[in-house]
Amino acid sequence: MKVLSIAGAVALFAAPPIAAQVDQDELDWMADGGVIITPDRVNPLDIVVAKGVQLQTNDQSETIDVLLPTSSEGLTLAHPAEILNTVAGINIHRGSGQEHLTAIRSPVLTGGAGAGSFLYTLDGVPLRAAGFANVNGLLEAPTEIASRIEVFKGPGPADYGSNSVHGLINIVLANSGSGDEFVRLQGSDRGYINSTIVKDLSEAVRVSADLSHDSGFRDDSGFDQQKLTLQHQASFGQWDISALAALNNLNQETAGFLQGDDIYRDRDAIQTNQNPEAFRDTQALRVQVKATRDTDYGVLVLQPYARRTQQRFLRHFVPGQALDKNGHTSFGFKSGLYGDGWSAGVDAEYTSGFQYEFQANPSRFSFVQGLHFDYKVDSIVLAGFATKDFQLSHRATLQLGARAEYTSYEYDNLADTGRSGRFIRAADRTDDFFTLTPKLGLTYDLDRVTLFARAARGSRAPQTSDLYSAQQNQVPGQADVETLDSLEAGLRSQAFNRFDFELTAFTMWKDNFFFRNANGFNVVNGKTRHEGIEASLDIPLGKGFSFAGAGTLARHTYDFTETVGSAANNITDGDRVDTAPDTLGNLALRYDADRFGAFMRWTHVGSYFTNPGNTQTYPGHDIFTLGGRIDLRDDLQLSLRVDNLFDSRYADRADFAFGSERYFPGRPRTLFAGLTLSLD
Repeated sequence: MKVLSIAGAVALFAAPPIAAQVDQDELDWMADGGVIITPDRVNPLDIVVAKGVQLQTNDQSETIDVLLPTSSEGLTLAHPAEILNTVAGINIHRGSGQEHLTAIRSPVLTGGAGAGSFLYTLDGVPLRAAGFANVNGLLEAPTEIASRIEVFKGPGPADYGSNSVHGLINIVLANSGSGDEFVRLQGSDRGYINSTIVKDLSEAVRVSADLSHDSGFRDDSGFDQQKLTLQHQASFGQWDISALAALNNLNQETAGFLQGDDIYRDRDAIQTNQNPEAFRDTQALRVQVKATRDTDYGVLVLQPYARRTQQRFLRHFVPGQALDKNGHTSFGFKSGLYGDGWSAGVDAEYTSGFQYEFQANPSRFSFVQGLHFDYKVDSIVLAGFATKDFQLSHRATLQLGARAEYTSYEYDNLADTGRSGRFIRAADRTDDFFTLTPKLGLTYDLDRVTLFARAARGSRAPQTSDLYSAQQNQVPGQADVETLDSLEAGLRSQAFNRFDFELTAFTMWKDNFFFRNANGFNVVNGKTRHEGIEASLDIPLGKGFSFAGAGTLARHTYDFTETVGSAANNITDGDRVDTAPDTLGNLALRYDADRFGAFMRWTHVGSYFTNPGNTQTYPGHDIFTLGGRIDLRDDLQLSLRVDNLFDSRYADRADFAFGSERYFPGRPRTLFAGLTLSLD
């Protein structure tokens, strides 16, 4: 189901429900790209644009959720996790400031696994280059001004390759001339301040700016972040052109893990910071163009793009706390031709990146003082994809697709070759990888209900850090292509203004899983299994009330054995993967009238093991949020929200590493307030 519980999501503003009637501007927008959508079937939650054109989600065999944090409804985000965690199967752990770790039908993954398993895109273009991803990738996404967020769960569609292994999150901005112009001011009683403006300079040009300051609820923490976006639309002959330039700057004082058994329960300790020296500074600039035209064969979409990103941060989460500097410059091109029931396209990308890691602190264990790594990598990625639908009957459709992708890395070591403590600096080398990812889907339309099933493979070439930031138990270049094979089946109902639901069962198995064990060493050939059931629903109750929710029951297990010397860290075939709760869920009760709205939401995270040996656990938590909005005038809205209503002591993230329990404590009860002025 496409999540309708936006007002019950953790967003800073409650909003009225999606209107049953869609205005003509929205119909015109949805008709862009050459896809005909009849008015009697239009529902913004039933449309997905990540594939390059507007498509009916109900016709797709992928499991797709669409969130609408539209500016006209007064929604904004202090962090993307606040709205994404309302989706079944998603569990994003927020660290300090804008840092986060993601799970989509998976454990919460870290390091190269966390960076390379999830693809984050802006209007279909990846925010980071393949092989150079950021585990905190959503911090660059302009979610504060997004008109929609699309979530693909499981291996991504054939249009996308590297990193769309466990899932894909696509951010979409409204075009200039579409309305949704506003100024927003908001803050909290714990030092969070945000201002946002979205304004059309003309029918063709839109500028958006978002400025945030957070003092942090812990000592020596907080951040300042600025995001600027410029959009331009034009027509040249038969071509519709949309261009986008986006700039992001983040300066963060990071609060590290709190160490100690159940220390997150201590009301005084959670305000402290055992790593006051930690920080993260990151900058990103991207430019992308989307050119679309109708042809005799279908809709042709061309997307050239360029990006530049760099960041500096202290590795506060490991002994030694080395300084890490990395970045890359890349140029790419995506293309697709979308016909009646088929598509095909080619993609290409060139990237030049660098990695530098130096530890100024004295040696701790095998984390030695001095230079760890200094290298650069040039990368070329070439890919092609094709899909075809076969109409088996007026109700049944078979969907076939495949993507082939070639990746080449040219690694240049800029330091002495050899070993320094646990770190291995390899000699110059070249590595090449080829992946082929088939997709098979089936949908069966029963009028009000659609049955669907899908078999798909996701794969990725190793991250450059997996290959070349090698450690003592690893041969440089040893990491191989990671593959995830997935089977899922389910049913969905999208009867607009009626009881809506979706139920999905899935099983997945992953090979060549690259991750860091509890001792911080790389494991290059792990295997895991993932099985679960997801459900989501939305029920109008009448008289302005509605009820919505999403839940997941899953089991994530290791499918191999590794002995590393201690029961706490040993991996045994069949053990639960750490940081993978069996249960996730949220329920929201909403009330919406013309000029007033309110909601109460319950969020549940089940217990989970915090170490591979399954000897340490976090008990989980249940958090409540209360919020509401009042329309002071037709163009002015006041919003209030209380997070962690009952001031529960909980952990955003619980972890066991290097012999101790450690936590990112959850934020105490916090009041948010804001004003949104519409400029339409």
